[in-house]
Amino acid sequence: MAVLAVLAAHLTGWPRGGFVGIDVFFVISGFFVTDMLLRSAEPTGTVSLGRFWLDRARRILPTAIAVLIATYVASLILLPDRARDIGIDALFSFAFLANWHFAAQGAEPDSPLQHYWPLSIEEQFYLLWPLLILAVTALVVRRAWSRDRWVGLVAATSGLLTAASLAWATYQTAVSPHSAFYNTFARAWELGVGALLATAVAVLTTTPVWLRPLLSWAGVALIAAGLVLIAPDSAGFPVPWALLPVAGAAMVIAAGVGSEPMFQPLLRNQAATYLGDLSYALYLVHWPVIVLLGTVMDTSVYFYAGALALSFGLAIACHHFLENPLRHGSWGAIQQAREDMRHGLYHVERSTKIAAVAALVLITLSVITFAARPDRYEQTHPALPCCGHLE
Repeated sequence: MAVLAVLAAHLTGWPRGGFVGIDVFFVISGFFVTDMLLRSAEPTGTVSLGRFWLDRARRILPTAIAVLIATYVASLILLPDRARDIGIDALFSFAFLANWHFAAQGAEPDSPLQHYWPLSIEEQFYLLWPLLILAVTALVVRRAWSRDRWVGLVAATSGLLTAASLAWATYQTAVSPHSAFYNTFARAWELGVGALLATAVAVLTTTPVWLRPLLSWAGVALIAAGLVLIAPDSAGFPVPWALLPVAGAAMVIAAGVGSEPMFQPLLRNQAATYLGDLSYALYLVHWPVIVLLGTVMDTSVYFYAGALALSFGLAIACHHFLENPLRHGSWGAIQQAREDMRHGLYHVERSTKIAAVAALVLITLSVITFAARPDRYEQTHPALPCCGHLE
């Protein structure tokens, strides 16, 4: 849902694009990362920082770096006058400082890498949050406190930081909305809401069965309301408007802890599950496609169709042939695959074949759409001077 909200917002021309989708994304990220850290720390009494950061790097870096390189190369061809600035954007994005970079520009940038700013905030959270969980866990172990007291201390710390961030966001929104939009400290409360949910997992698993679908659909309604009510010129963003999608995302997550809610076909189907798996790659590729394709196509139904087809085609290719192999692969698996190919025993999985065909078909459709666009036949060169003026 988060990535579709971002994609819809960008395609409809929102300059900051994807307000609601990004808010939902932050809550989900805060929840899953905190839940993962708590689960890994509980049996050992510590947090393996190296393992956590390595897993995050394998999950995030390969596709992110590939998109950065591809976008910069494409900008050299399509936007040569802006290639240097886009290269600088790429360097800040690679260092996960894109949000501070775009905040410092003071005006809305029109960069094909602008969408890396939420990823930068997320990575800054991934860097610092495990250290805090580790410190709290070490204190609990030293004092031999119970599990409930440990989780309660994590919850209290998360709540305090979330409240402080929300207060700062409220102030920044009033005095400098542009800075508040990109500022890590003004957006951390959204991740903090997800973290608080993770500390309440034990309680949320006892949610009555009849209440789960009500919570889920109410959350979806709040997110949908945010899509309708929040606009680029909305005063009071991120606070208080972001409270709408953040609360909606929290309700949807809470409804699914322990068991999936009944009567929720919108989120409980194979298409939604696959989109969730594809969401990271789709988020990374969609904005460069929209910006760069917009330099060679007029905004029309052909542009929208081409952007959608190319975004999904590239996302499928990245997810199945870059993200998953590097995330789950190992040197031993590579050697085994080489041996299997040498002896004719290597077989490509059916899902991989389907993904390859789907990616190829979608990319081909985008090329056809580009070639068939009406503006392709418009006059693009100045008319020759009248024959009477030729020398």
